[in-house]
Amino acid sequence: MESFEMRVLRESEAARRDVASIVSAAADYYLTVQGTPAPPEEIDEFFTAVPPGYALEDMFPLGFYAAGQVVGIGGLLKGWNAPNKAMIGLLVLDPAARGKGYGQLAVQLIEEMARSLPGIERLRVGVVACNTNALGFWRRMGYADTGEVKPRFAPFLDDVVILEKPL
Repeated sequence: MESFEMRVLRESEAARRDVASIVSAAADYYLTVQGTPAPPEEIDEFFTAVPPGYALEDMFPLGFYAAGQVVGIGGLLKGWNAPNKAMIGLLVLDPAARGKGYGQLAVQLIEEMARSLPGIERLRVGVVACNTNALGFWRRMGYADTGEVKPRFAPFLDDVVILEKPL
């Protein structure tokens, strides 16, 4: 397999282009979980949206590259809902890159990054329940249902199922 790497993306024209290319290519993801294409502000929010009480330094916007070409984007937030946990906020691959093992590689790299953050012992991910392919993927990656389900909230079409994995 060609080289595969994860980069922390800081806002720049090049990073914005990479994120925009994945948001555009992965329209199926947004249609599945939101029922509409990604809104224009999706790219800005990728770099700037943090929950109340968190700082930009707590958030890691991520790009995934195979042979130097962007194939996916993701995000990691440290300290989510407990100081010893981090949250995967997003993992979306270009449909042309799916089924090639990149998702698994991306999760491995995210887990390595989370392990490197002081005090982080568990990793969480929220999956919109109607995204059944993603639920199956995360379960295959060793993430287990916590029993937490966040009732549907905008912009999502369904409840959000919370899964966790010890690091």
